[in-house]
Amino acid sequence: MLQAYGAEVVVTPTAVAPDSPQSYYSVSDRLVTEIPGAYKPDQFSNPAAPGSHYQTTGPEIWRDTEGRITHCVIGAGTGGTITGTGRYLKEVSANRPEADGGRVRIIGADPEGSVYSGGTGRPYFVEGVGEDMWPANYDKSVPDDVIAVSDADSFAMTRRLAREEGLLVGGSSGMAVVAALQVAKDLPEEAVVVVILPDSGRGYLAKIFNDQWMRSYGFLSGGEEASVGEVLKSKTGEMPDLVHIHPNESVRDVINIMNEFGVSHIPVLSQEPPVVMGEVLGAVDERSLTSKLFRGEAKLTDKISEHMGEKLPVIGSLETISAARELLSDVDTVMVTFVGAPVGILTRHDLLAYLSN
Repeated sequence: MLQAYGAEVVVTPTAVAPDSPQSYYSVSDRLVTEIPGAYKPDQFSNPAAPGSHYQTTGPEIWRDTEGRITHCVIGAGTGGTITGTGRYLKEVSANRPEADGGRVRIIGADPEGSVYSGGTGRPYFVEGVGEDMWPANYDKSVPDDVIAVSDADSFAMTRRLAREEGLLVGGSSGMAVVAALQVAKDLPEEAVVVVILPDSGRGYLAKIFNDQWMRSYGFLSGGEEASVGEVLKSKTGEMPDLVHIHPNESVRDVINIMNEFGVSHIPVLSQEPPVVMGEVLGAVDERSLTSKLFRGEAKLTDKISEHMGEKLPVIGSLETISAARELLSDVDTVMVTFVGAPVGILTRHDLLAYLSN
């Protein structure tokens, strides 16, 4: 859509530190200095972001609930909405008697892994919320609680909202509703809980609302037939669940690992398992690596990061054997996922061994 309006879209990796030159923070800062007349609104620290919600969103909620709101659940992203809205609602209700609901409680909804709910900032699938650092616009004193919600629960609720309520919203909205229901379940009948759904689902038709995408990352079952997960469980031997390497390992070390476990394809991870998909950097295959060595394009002492290829194709552990057979007719190896996280590697040989038994 942005390209249709004539914009140049610069894609940056997500699995990098906030201070990395490749992060979207650093890249946007660099582009502002390089492009004549460029302006960066900087929603992370621009006080106009929380200010606008203090002046508009908060008063609107207070007015529309006739001052009866007791709890407000808001997804925490760059901090503007939860800080501005929450600050206003807490101030306007500061002197309200407890019998009438007391001071409004502000609850942040956050993806599992985000720093707001105690995570490290590791990647997650839900978009537009959570952070891997603390933005200046996020006031830690405003939320009374922050609830972590998994990708799986967020996506399941997002689809439910469309199917049962006619609300086509995005994953961050589904996440917020999960948190809101968790808050509401123990409240008295007279409590008034407001939850903000900030995004439309139109941009997620190819993801959250696409059954194949959901199945490929292990968020949906493939049917009654035996599943890919059952094939993984049938594998025997001393091989780890997810044989892997790291980007700083040498080509020599990688060859030794591939020989030790008898694998021809191996993923490159930024962390030790268990990992999430954002921590999968790429993959190495024996044929390509061997060819580079023979042609003198790679040395045994090189870091494998200099020679890794694209990530392996993915298939969900809940998908059927038929789906695996179709995918493995075109490739030798696939990565198996469950609720958005890599859990193993499946090869043609693995599938043939399972079918023969």
